[in-house]
Amino acid sequence: MLLPLIAVACYVIGALWLASATYQQRSAPFSAQGRGGRIAAVAIAAVGTVVHAAALMQERHLAPGSALSLGDTLALVGLTIAITALLMALRPGRRGTAALLLLIAAVLEAAFSEGARRFSIGQPGWELAFHVAMATTAFAFLTIGMVLAVAQVVVDHRLRSRQPLGWLKILTPLESLESGCFQSIFAGFAVLTLALVTGGFFVQDLFAQHLVHKVALAIIAWIVFGVLLLGRFRFGWRGRKALRWTFAGYILLGLSYFGSKLILENILGKHWG
Repeated sequence: MLLPLIAVACYVIGALWLASATYQQRSAPFSAQGRGGRIAAVAIAAVGTVVHAAALMQERHLAPGSALSLGDTLALVGLTIAITALLMALRPGRRGTAALLLLIAAVLEAAFSEGARRFSIGQPGWELAFHVAMATTAFAFLTIGMVLAVAQVVVDHRLRSRQPLGWLKILTPLESLESGCFQSIFAGFAVLTLALVTGGFFVQDLFAQHLVHKVALAIIAWIVFGVLLLGRFRFGWRGRKALRWTFAGYILLGLSYFGSKLILENILGKHWG
């Protein structure tokens, strides 16, 4: 349990330090202290990703044939978000967003769970590993899109009401938030498409494998995100309308995996075949 806690601490320290350095840079563009703080913050967060990955590898080494728990999956999503945040931190206009995403990664890593699994993997192999990787990556990108959509609406509201931005200043300019939001959603939609296609190879009997609700909700979520992207590129959807569609698709996708898994394993005592 020590490694996940170290990773969480690194993410939180890195996020707060990066946010502070970015705020200083926005307030005083030529501040050397701000530049040094950003480098230190990114370095600490990078250590967190290494420790995070080591914790996951240690967990799989202890139970190599076990099924992923909810905590394991959240930790994988958090690792993907943290790596994305590090890449964003290299771009001047995305450092405030990177700090926000590091905090999200810390929250997800805090949900890391250990211990023996009650269920084993039914069809082990690289094909299943690839499918799980695609599904996890898709959810991570769409989580980023969801976070940025919410941040975009909050910042836009403060600007329209002429209220001081305060620490929200690190998330500006608004155009950067908007573009990052839809880039993440588009990437998540593309990877989700691949995850659904590869998942078809593991479906033998939807009812016997307890996959009906999971597949149905995932397909509906895919349609919702497809409509959102069509509305964005065809009709210029943005702001609260885009947030509503993003929220709907994200909730559906979350229920598809986490809701179904929670009910199956913790209530019904079953596992996907």
